[in-house]
Amino acid sequence: MTETIIMLGAYAITDPRLGASGVIPAGAVVIVDGTVRETGPFAAIAPKYPGAVVIGDGTQLLMPGLVDAHSHGRGLSPIQKGVRNDFLENALFDWAYMPILPPELTAAICALRHLRSGCTLLHHNGFDDDGVEGARRAHIAIRTYLSTGIRLAFSPGVRDESKLAMGGEEFIETLPPDLRVGARPFIFFDKEALADSYFRLFDELYDTYNNKDTRILLAPCWAHGASEAFLRRVRAKADERGGVMIHMHLLQSPVHKAYGLRRRGKPTVFWLDDLGLVESNVVYGHAIHVTEAEIGLMGRRNVSVTSHPSCNFHMRNGITPVVPLRAAGVNVAMGLDDKTINDDEDAVMELRMMHKVHRLHTFDLATPALSAYEALEIATLNGGKATGFADEVGALVPGMKGDAILVDLDRVARDPWIDPEFDIADAFVERAMGVDVATVVIGGKIVVEKHQPCTIDVEGLYREVRAFCAKGLTPEQRARADLLRKIKPYVQAWYGTWHENMLDQPFYRVNSRT
Repeated sequence: MTETIIMLGAYAITDPRLGASGVIPAGAVVIVDGTVRETGPFAAIAPKYPGAVVIGDGTQLLMPGLVDAHSHGRGLSPIQKGVRNDFLENALFDWAYMPILPPELTAAICALRHLRSGCTLLHHNGFDDDGVEGARRAHIAIRTYLSTGIRLAFSPGVRDESKLAMGGEEFIETLPPDLRVGARPFIFFDKEALADSYFRLFDELYDTYNNKDTRILLAPCWAHGASEAFLRRVRAKADERGGVMIHMHLLQSPVHKAYGLRRRGKPTVFWLDDLGLVESNVVYGHAIHVTEAEIGLMGRRNVSVTSHPSCNFHMRNGITPVVPLRAAGVNVAMGLDDKTINDDEDAVMELRMMHKVHRLHTFDLATPALSAYEALEIATLNGGKATGFADEVGALVPGMKGDAILVDLDRVARDPWIDPEFDIADAFVERAMGVDVATVVIGGKIVVEKHQPCTIDVEGLYREVRAFCAKGLTPEQRARADLLRKIKPYVQAWYGTWHENMLDQPFYRVNSRT
């Protein structure tokens, strides 16, 4: 049976690439069996579909759903788990004190937070999905996400190197004997067995879940935590599966940049190019500390980058050079990375952060800043491309998936007033928040209505989370965390001078000493 809905807005933004010309006053989108059929003025469209259900009261903004192209599905933030955010090199040790919630809880909370702020597509990028337990958690997380109605890209991820510190085999020699014994399993393990297990899991997930509505991606966790042998297998597996997307963290810190030069004798992106991993189906998370030459290569190869401005501030990483990346032809997408500015995974606020941070790229009075429509493109269409849904999501264009949101404009335009001539995209980007999202439709199905999720028992979920977290860490978790806490100062000393000369010529010159 054919299902037809008409979504109605006071304004409809159909395609961010079109700028203001893509805004339809009193506009509507027709979705038939989950796919956009037609867009246009409601008065012209409605008579063509007499049996359609109309969604929206005509006072709201209708637009494509937002896309989080890089997140980890942890559910609760480090702060909620009692751990402060810090430099990545510190956080990897501090995070050991975070409770590890069951995957059915983390995925449900993550989906809830995304859906209620208008995010219709989420990429869960796994981290250390090792062994039987990693596989079990991956299956449960995927099934949980899908039960909520959110559109999903999922990538299991592992590190076959640098599980304790970059240059680990040399680093361990700097530890005192008692810590050296505890550190050995993090550094010396069967890498080939880990890789075999990973690719078995990827194939299993791909064969089970990859379809027209869900994508399974490959994910070496870091370029800096992967051996050449492992990365060559990733490239081969991607080719075997018809060019599946490959997602990896890259150059998140100056220590990463230094490590690439120390180990390979060349910038990291050029080393990846030797392995066939600078291609259009490759996505780099963060890509903060790239060089101009690396950006040029990335642009020529049409790679994607996910930028996470709030996370980068939380983690003291720096600022991804989004404007130079876009100018070079890199597809830049938005990622929430579990660490948004209000610690709530609000996708609308992260869109605003993207828009605001990258106004800093120049002090030339004649050079325009990143526009609201460009920010929307980053948070919609570009995210679709980075997650394997290129030309399928991110715009309300006939033939694309019916993923759309309705945003209340009370705060945006009527608190108490906004100039009616002011561009609606600018108004949304400058003033809206996730709480203003009233309705979320994914594939033609309503998953949030009148600000309330339709697929998640929020009160029940919260009760389960609170009860689990109240138990505290297991003795095994605490012992591991205590060991890592003792090792942390030695890692800080190990990396101590690596970042020298890595930060001398920034892309964004935000101030001056002289």
